[in-house]
Amino acid sequence: MTGASDREKPRKAPVQARSRATYEAILEAAARILEAEGLAGVTTNRVAERAGVSIGSLYQYFPAREAILAELVKRMRLEMSARLIAVSEGARHLPLEEAIPQMMAAAIARYEAEPRLTAALEEAEARLPRDAEVLTERRRARDAMIACLTARGVAAPKEAADDLIAMTRGMVRGAQAARGAVDYARLRARIARAALGYLTYPHPD
Repeated sequence: MTGASDREKPRKAPVQARSRATYEAILEAAARILEAEGLAGVTTNRVAERAGVSIGSLYQYFPAREAILAELVKRMRLEMSARLIAVSEGARHLPLEEAIPQMMAAAIARYEAEPRLTAALEEAEARLPRDAEVLTERRRARDAMIACLTARGVAAPKEAADDLIAMTRGMVRGAQAARGAVDYARLRARIARAALGYLTYPHPD
C-alpha cells in the first residue's frame, strides 16, 4: 500500500519538552503492549492507560492506533537502515570475509535485540501504507551495501545485494518460525557463512 490516510499519520509533532515526553510515553507504552500481546492487544484506550495519559491527550497526537503503529514501524526501519549504512560504509575497505559478517550482523541486530517487538512491527507494517522516508532510507542502505560489494570486486553487486537481503530476511524468519528460542549468535554465523558461500561461488556468465 502507498499513501497514508489521516488515520495512519501523527496529527502533529511535539515541540515543547512536556509534549515530547507525552508523545514518547505513548509510543513506549504501545511498544510494550505490542511486544507482550501482539497487534490484538494494542488499542488507544489501553495505550493511554499504560502511558499514564488521558485518551484526549493521546488523540492530540495520534488519531488512531494505526498512526501509533506507523510511527513505531517508521522508527524501527529508519534505525535498521542507518545501522546497515554505517556498517556497510565502514566495512567498504575490509576483506570480504570480515566485511560480510559485520554487515549481516547489522542486518539482524534489531531482531536479536527485540525479537518479539520486531516481529510484531513487521506484522503491522504489512497492513500499513509505505512511508516515503522509510523507502528512501532503505534504498540508501541497499546502495551502501552495493558500494561495499563493488569495492570488494563482487560480480553483479546489485543482484548480489538483493539476494543477500532476501537471504537474510528468509533465514531470520525461518529461525523465528521454528519452535524454541533463537540462538542469534549461531544464526549470525549461519547467515555469514551462507552469504560468503554465495559471494565466492563462481558467478555464471
